[in-house]
Amino acid sequence: MIDKWLSKTKFNLFLEKMVRKLLLDKISANKMTILALVIGLLSALSIFLSRILIYEIPFIVFAAILMFISFFFDALDGTLARLKQPTVFGGILDIFCDRTVEVFIIISIISTKPLELMWPGIFSLGSIVLCITMFLLVGSAIEVESLEETKKVIYYRHGLMERSETFFFLFLMTVVIPFRTILLWIFSILVLITALLRLKDAFRILDVDEKN
Repeated sequence: MIDKWLSKTKFNLFLEKMVRKLLLDKISANKMTILALVIGLLSALSIFLSRILIYEIPFIVFAAILMFISFFFDALDGTLARLKQPTVFGGILDIFCDRTVEVFIIISIISTKPLELMWPGIFSLGSIVLCITMFLLVGSAIEVESLEETKKVIYYRHGLMERSETFFFLFLMTVVIPFRTILLWIFSILVLITALLRLKDAFRILDVDEKN
């Protein structure tokens, strides 16, 4: 929802101007994606180390900063790809790296208190699997002409939990340590609802196609 709202503001225009000035023809979108992946994994590592080392707060602050940078770079790589020629592989790489960062951050959060966070963590990871499965299934079923709506190389429709909402929850789960359990439960439920909404969306779209 936040992504859809941002697309209607001047935020994308701001990103485009920044990318044109600082990044265009200096780094490829795929390299930017990999950079976001590496920084995101370092954030997950910092969360993990915050539990086993005595400097919990400094590691949490460092993890939060790295997470913000990773997600910001992820926004930049999409803008960079749109300014050039988007590729199917670039879209696949972006999805792979996004989910990898999210999964490793959640696993790292679970590792801080495994007995307390195990079940909400498992449900969160399971919900992510269901959601990305629906995302890819719907994307593979929609005809190529529909890509014009999304300006992406993979069919994409806005949903309840998108990249911005995921970042918001992961960031909160990282910094608001006492509420990690409830935040994980809320996150897992919202992601599951998103998967169900994508299933409903697929039924509506494909049912119309079958009637034509």
